[in-house]
Amino acid sequence: MRGRSDPSGVSTEVAIVFGVLAGVGAALAARPVLEAAGPLAAVAAFAAAAFAVVLAVRVARGLAFTVLAASGRAVFSRAPRPAVAVGAALAAVALATGGWLLVRRSPPAEEPLVVRATKARVILVAVDGWIPQLATGAGAPGATSRFRYQKETTDPAAFWTTVATGEPARRHGVGALELVRLDGLVAPVRLTAGTGWYLGRLLPALGLAREESVTSAARRVPALWEVAHRAGLASLTVNWWTTWPADDAGGVVLGNHLFFAARAGAKLDREGWPPAASERAAILASRGGERTTGADRLVADARGLDAFAIAAFRQEVARARPRLALLYLPGPDILGAALSEPGRTVAERVALANALGEETRAIAAFLEGPDVFGGDADLVAVVVDGGRSAKHGELLLAGSLAGSSAPGELKPADLAPTLLAALGVPSSREAEGKVDLRLLRAGAASDATVASWGRKRSGGGPALDPKEYVENLRSLGYLR
Repeated sequence: MRGRSDPSGVSTEVAIVFGVLAGVGAALAARPVLEAAGPLAAVAAFAAAAFAVVLAVRVARGLAFTVLAASGRAVFSRAPRPAVAVGAALAAVALATGGWLLVRRSPPAEEPLVVRATKARVILVAVDGWIPQLATGAGAPGATSRFRYQKETTDPAAFWTTVATGEPARRHGVGALELVRLDGLVAPVRLTAGTGWYLGRLLPALGLAREESVTSAARRVPALWEVAHRAGLASLTVNWWTTWPADDAGGVVLGNHLFFAARAGAKLDREGWPPAASERAAILASRGGERTTGADRLVADARGLDAFAIAAFRQEVARARPRLALLYLPGPDILGAALSEPGRTVAERVALANALGEETRAIAAFLEGPDVFGGDADLVAVVVDGGRSAKHGELLLAGSLAGSSAPGELKPADLAPTLLAALGVPSSREAEGKVDLRLLRAGAASDATVASWGRKRSGGGPALDPKEYVENLRSLGYLR
């Protein structure tokens, strides 16, 4: 710097370099917030970041001036050019606004969901972490057709939300299990590369954020049960991802935290809907296992959760015979993931392996029984997924409406609109998932379409403190 004839030029160069680094850092820091906040908030966030960078550049340039002045060299000051700075800022805002106007999608016009007259009943059962070698008969003796699929993501919340909504993760908004809620923001943000250290550690330590996991508030689009409810069809959803906290938008919903709340004797507010259904199901929750620790606690939680979900499903189906019924069973995935964890003792591995085999056979017996493949539903769809360690799975179909075509590949996003079409619900032209006619008998699907299934009802975050919800997911091995 002493060799330069214009120290003010050197300080400007130092400030520019610092400004570029600060700008890149600000963009990385803002990325999780921008993904959850939307375009208007994105413009505001970028404006705030730009102001912070300009302020930081001025400070850096002032420090460089001070160092040069202290070195004994003459400093040739330059007149500030506020017009240039203001013009650049206005140009940046104009470019950002123009880009947003070009890429934004205007919401489609609302259309009524006119359902084709039918009395069809559809059941969707999801088994996570399925290992067919551990089940007698693979649990699908009544399946008339099978379709394999590949997963875009192995995150269980993201994948099963795709199955339930007909949209990929980039559109339904549930991209990861681990989230952080920052003070002042309604929507939680996802931890991305380079942000985990301060979003997941620093800010929670300072009391400016708290750990969360995926809830119904994180999902941006309506799910199967909400579309069916809007179409006037009775539906039942048991233990599916993004059902907690529950409300009145989707028929009978027994949320994915109800088991833990019922077992602990806690309040059932928004654990399910309607409240009477939550109270009926809570009676079925076993009170054993909560005082155990280690692998025994994990086995008790995984097997108890599946047993509770199956019992609640049977009870509500027998009581109301809904047109659409969904059930999610995560026990094998929880046990399989725990079995693969390093650091487990030999005794723990033996206990987990035995529990995994017993749980798989119990689920296989349930699938073979009168509630699923042996029942009278017009269409039974069972998704047997390999779990978090696998990128593929299989769809098993049965019932009078099931197609009998040769096995093939399936897109997971196509399942939701196909099941709704079997119930006579028009498919959404806005959704990425489309009706797959191979899955249904000829003439069984409604060929009507609508512009959209509607928007997901907006609302704030969970009314309950999600700390216990996060701790229960951590005890199941979903969170670190």
